[in-house]
Amino acid sequence: MLKTLEQFNGKPSHLILSEIVVREVHAHLKKKAKEARASVVKAIRESKAHLSVVDESAKIASDALVPEIEDGEVAKKRLEDFVKNTGAEIIPATGRVELDEIIKKYFQAEPPFEDSGKKKSEFPDAIALMSIESWAKENNTKVLAVARDGDWKRFAEESDHIDLVEDLAEAISKFQPHSSAIDYCTDIAKLLPTEKPEELYESIQQYLSEQVAEIELYPEASSQFFYEPDYVEVVFDSFDFVCDESGSAVLQPVQGQNNTLIVEAKIVVSAEASTSFSLSVHDSIDKDYVSIGSSSASTEMEFEAEVLLTFEGDFDEGIEYVELVDFELLSSPSDVDFGDIEPDWWHEEQ
Repeated sequence: MLKTLEQFNGKPSHLILSEIVVREVHAHLKKKAKEARASVVKAIRESKAHLSVVDESAKIASDALVPEIEDGEVAKKRLEDFVKNTGAEIIPATGRVELDEIIKKYFQAEPPFEDSGKKKSEFPDAIALMSIESWAKENNTKVLAVARDGDWKRFAEESDHIDLVEDLAEAISKFQPHSSAIDYCTDIAKLLPTEKPEELYESIQQYLSEQVAEIELYPEASSQFFYEPDYVEVVFDSFDFVCDESGSAVLQPVQGQNNTLIVEAKIVVSAEASTSFSLSVHDSIDKDYVSIGSSSASTEMEFEAEVLLTFEGDFDEGIEYVELVDFELLSSPSDVDFGDIEPDWWHEEQ
């Protein structure tokens, strides 16, 4: 989704980023780089111990997978590439935000500050929003901000220069020119809830089946015993499109050019999750845990998700001349609750 922002490079309606947001993203990317580095180093070290990988091969893997530059520089390079490719303008806070104004908003509980809660954590939001508003006033323009944050929303409601939407795809769609590709989007939005066109619907099902199976879920459960969960297997069952009041699928065009159309859709997925738990009890004499067997568990799950559909073809010629060439599941749950678990033999004994 973020890659589609490259379409604004060099355009009159361009992308702007608050310096505060850039700094926060850098910190996030640095943390992710650190975690990835630690995971790779650990995996290589364990491969020597458990897979009998020789030192020479481990060194080759380490040289190939573990960059010499520090995590902060890795994050900085990723950010610089993103800014370059999108043509984003970074709005600095210095010279745009008056400390007196922030202090006044803080003590008067004006947006983005609240009259209760952790107001100190809202200082970065205040600096970001006030610097963006200052830039918009200076350039006699309006800014469409994207944030799922109540403080940003309250600030935008009182600002004459900032509007806000919560969904990135919705924001991008407001800048798309009307074209035959957009007409195609409108046409299939009416058809998809009826499982037509059949070939397109079946392609979406196939993509979903493959990508739902790759979802990594943390298994949660409750038990009177100590337990260790195994890998969770997820099997796709079915899906439905989220529809508007007219019954059409909710589709947001996020890019339409060069015989390519990228669309975000909202769907509800049904699937089955299954795993097994190793159960044990604590031996108070040996001060150790004693295995009492395992428990197989499965549960039905349903979740709403966003997906990204990429179409290519001759949109002027009609639906049959366009095909789905890529699909991405953008969101999914991070955990699943299997409820109460007991050893598989528990009820047989009783």
